[in-house]
Amino acid sequence: MEQERIWLLMGRKVSGEATMGELRELEELLQKDPDMRYKLSVLSNWPPAGNDNAWEQKTESALEKHLLRMETAFPAEELPVKRTGRNIRKLTAVLSVLVLMLGSYCVYLLMRNTPLKGNKASVAAIFTRDGSRSRAQLPDGTEVWLNGGSRLTYHPDMNNLDSREVTLEGEAFFDVAKNAAKPFSIHTAKMNIQVLGTSFNVKAYTQDETTEATLITGAVEVTLNDGVERIIRLLPNQKIVLQHNNELPSSKPAGQVDGYRVENIRYNQQDSLVAETAWYNNYLVFDNDSFEDIARKMERWYGIKIHLNGEKLKQYRFTATFKNESFPEVLEALKVTTSFRFRITGNDIFITQ
Repeated sequence: MEQERIWLLMGRKVSGEATMGELRELEELLQKDPDMRYKLSVLSNWPPAGNDNAWEQKTESALEKHLLRMETAFPAEELPVKRTGRNIRKLTAVLSVLVLMLGSYCVYLLMRNTPLKGNKASVAAIFTRDGSRSRAQLPDGTEVWLNGGSRLTYHPDMNNLDSREVTLEGEAFFDVAKNAAKPFSIHTAKMNIQVLGTSFNVKAYTQDETTEATLITGAVEVTLNDGVERIIRLLPNQKIVLQHNNELPSSKPAGQVDGYRVENIRYNQQDSLVAETAWYNNYLVFDNDSFEDIARKMERWYGIKIHLNGEKLKQYRFTATFKNESFPEVLEALKVTTSFRFRITGNDIFITQ
């Protein structure tokens, strides 16, 4: 029911028919699902509706292309499974596409009489698994480094749109190509960041306790997805830290400070590293981090699963820098200052006092 409601509200917003109450409801739903926020930006650039025959031709073409991609990605010789398995997989792919088409068509019906700007474009995505990092260049020339367990979605044809927008789940460092006519925006579950040309880091893992944006050069404007209209401007060498457990403004006592802070970043005296951005230079940095936070970092860095046994153990704090060390070497180094034991079973690491 929630998915149906969010599609309906997005259609009403794009068509200009949404009330203030519906806009507030939509914002609350989008905070829970950042992917839907990106779909909303796609809908905002939907072309004027044509006739139904043209729509059917486009959906049939999309289905054919998707099936072709599935066949290319999963050729028979690379998957030695029974014929029934391939049929089930193909059927699942077809059903998935049909479900997506149905959702899109529902919004199309809501919007078919509303002329919209821009050109229709598919959505492209870059994924990194835990234990891997990647570098990519977006169509506008922006360089992006993705940390482990991250996903970035964007318009492949963003150069022909009025603005450059991406959605991030995870962590990424951006070196944005300058284009004063087309601001560059990053959407996350908790905040939105707009720039013209600059370099900065965004950490927006849904499992973490905070969302952070760290500015290295240039200037950025940050807005929080909390229903309050305000702009937070960062200067070089500043970062904003937003707590995930902060209450919505409507439920706060009058005058209570929101759950975010702006602070200066700190450079390591010895190697000039910045803890927030060292990862894209292949440094694993702990800066007075709790063992619980370190476990999450190591899981993404090495593609492992760490089990911490005991609340006291989770609160131990460490400061250290590593490069090219294996995860057993990192744990052995941490043991020098704090007494704990660890056991490796396959991809799982069990840590006890």
